[in-house]
Amino acid sequence: MRGAGDKHIGPGMLNILAKLDDVPAAVVSDLSEILVQNPMHVVLFGDAREYRGLERYHFWRYFMNPGGRGMFPQEDWDYLSRRNVADLRATSARRSGDEDVVELVGSLRSASAEFESLWTEHEVSVRVSDVKRIQHREVGLVEVICEKLLTPNAAQQLLVYSPRPGTDARDKLDLLRVVGTQSMSVTLE
Repeated sequence: MRGAGDKHIGPGMLNILAKLDDVPAAVVSDLSEILVQNPMHVVLFGDAREYRGLERYHFWRYFMNPGGRGMFPQEDWDYLSRRNVADLRATSARRSGDEDVVELVGSLRSASAEFESLWTEHEVSVRVSDVKRIQHREVGLVEVICEKLLTPNAAQQLLVYSPRPGTDARDKLDLLRVVGTQSMSVTLE
């Protein structure tokens, strides 16, 4: 059985990800490290392969990198901050004493007053579905529903971002798929 913090992605999860070519999707660790992205996820959120050290974790980038929350509208920041901390607290409880968790939480608590304040509220949750609003530099606001499918040990999650009904997100994702594919092929040449 794979343990918490394992970065090995099972063939079933990779097979599902490979079939998701018209929506952004990624396999993410329970500490928010992107393990693998599909091309649409790269186009919407950027290429996660560039991150090193604590920057690998979305939680760290969100609280510590000035641009880490810039992809989200400012009016969503309070909600997202609370959800991020509550999710990390759930992982921390499940992986009590794990050195990766201790390092990330300790570093965030000492470096971010906002994180420390929210951490002391002791809110715990595991989001399995959420509405996200992403401010993309090329197409503007994209509203998506993020569904989270967990592995049996909850160490990894497949995040799938579907267009939110009643919005223009489907059209914007279709445009990004065309523009992003062209940009990625130019970069690769």
